[in-house]
Amino acid sequence: MEIQELEEYFKADLAASKSSLEEFKVALEYYHSDQLPEDVLSVIQSRGQVPLHENMFKMIVNKILGYKSQAIQEVRVSGRQEQDRALANVLNDLLKTFSQQTAYNKEILKRDFNLILGMSVVELWTNQEEDNIQITLKSIAPNAFIIDKYSKDKNALDARRFHKTINLSLEEAKALVGNAKRFYVDYDGEFECRVPMVESWVKEKGIWNRYLWLPQWDIYKKEKQPFKNNTHPFIIAKYVIDHNGGYYGIFRDIKPLQDYINFAENRMSNMLGSFKAFYESDAVSDKEEFVQSASLDNSFTEIAQGGLEKIKFVENKADIAIISQKVNEKRQIAKMLTGVTDEVIGIGGTRQSGSAIAQRRDAGLMSLQDFITTSDDMDKLIFAKVIDFMQHYYTKRQVFRIVDKDVGERYYSINTNAENQIKVGFFDLEFKTTLKEVGREERFAHWSEILKVIQTTQPQLVQGLLPLVLKDIDSPIVPDVEELLHKMQESTQENAQDSMQAQFQEAQMQLSLQKAQAEIQETQAKAMKYEAQSKMAQAVVNGNPNAQVRKQGVDLR
Repeated sequence: MEIQELEEYFKADLAASKSSLEEFKVALEYYHSDQLPEDVLSVIQSRGQVPLHENMFKMIVNKILGYKSQAIQEVRVSGRQEQDRALANVLNDLLKTFSQQTAYNKEILKRDFNLILGMSVVELWTNQEEDNIQITLKSIAPNAFIIDKYSKDKNALDARRFHKTINLSLEEAKALVGNAKRFYVDYDGEFECRVPMVESWVKEKGIWNRYLWLPQWDIYKKEKQPFKNNTHPFIIAKYVIDHNGGYYGIFRDIKPLQDYINFAENRMSNMLGSFKAFYESDAVSDKEEFVQSASLDNSFTEIAQGGLEKIKFVENKADIAIISQKVNEKRQIAKMLTGVTDEVIGIGGTRQSGSAIAQRRDAGLMSLQDFITTSDDMDKLIFAKVIDFMQHYYTKRQVFRIVDKDVGERYYSINTNAENQIKVGFFDLEFKTTLKEVGREERFAHWSEILKVIQTTQPQLVQGLLPLVLKDIDSPIVPDVEELLHKMQESTQENAQDSMQAQFQEAQMQLSLQKAQAEIQETQAKAMKYEAQSKMAQAVVNGNPNAQVRKQGVDLR
């Protein structure tokens, strides 16, 4: 593909995504409290008034991200055939290792934030480290990413082109495409040279090719099928797609309410220090002096005789109360639209029954389910592509580290025998996210009832369940309790060993005593036998000295 064709594709795709990119930019500005237009700011400053804004949008986004970060996620790989079971277990360990990378949680948090604002994009890449290959994940800013204009799928699975704008240092650009190319260099005005570039992935005749280029300049580098599995490195998710094919997030529904709240707050702030005065022309002697003096906080204003009856001051208290009521209504509407109700975020102060609070909370969480579902679908695509990369790139012996909640830190190897040999196969991926839908006190109350039942039926399970209960209610003393239970278990084992050793020693002692007693009895029996023999022999000798010493055929000598 030549640069002219790349430019045409880029311009067409950019024009189709322009409105969505602009909306994402405004949403980002609103999140960072840049919400008042320049003309409104100039009017407020001309009054000598402090600009006010109430960032409801940021509060809602942060609460949703907080709920998502506390969710319990489970991912499981299972083989479709019996012979794939061992490999599925190895892939489960590899996915755990992938998700335990240092930057994984940070990049996923960026992904969730971008998804709430409209669209999220992550990039998977394979890095060679000595003899080992690592698969990494990176979140891409949506305002630097353009999708094929004809793509209609929520995850862009039907797209044939992707464009990512990047800005590199001159050294990074040389390392990426080589030193032989002549770059377009953009100076930052101080000391560093920056190289703007476009990275395009285009599907040509069934093959995904990569282009590094710059419009109206040159194609720096072309790679034909950079990945062994003939794919691109991106996973995309759009929050909502409108009737025009553009994507958007929760900002589109909140922006009118946010603007109304900001306008009303600044309006009420101005009305608190203002009033209206109506007077008859003959009530004052100097109109300009009266207007200037009456508007001051401390004023001594001269009026004509009998002029007080001809002057009327009207304050704005009634209007302020009405506007304030409307602002509260808009706040509640914004919370209901996004599902972040007072009951969900834990600030509900009205006197309601527990069931009513639970119903309102559950209704709010149902509104968040669209976001959770979209995020889960994207996670499934991420892990599915990671498995695909593993099957094609993990072909040599490697050792990985994993932290297991049951075993702790451990190491495992791949490609050392037939059971852990990584090979291409067909696997089913199960991914599930469960929100913590109730608060600590409610979860503790539920667990208390469960423990009461278990205590009467299977009391031996209570000790093992206690750490799980504390983890579920987010108790900060979980490590201390686990350490105490571990010490008690070790002490019990030591006591059991000591008891067994004492019993063994006691048995040995009794055996020794019995042996000694048997030996004594044997010695006594022999002594008695010898004594009887001696007496009998003596009696025979005394009765017949010349006779043979025999008794009933037995020689007694």
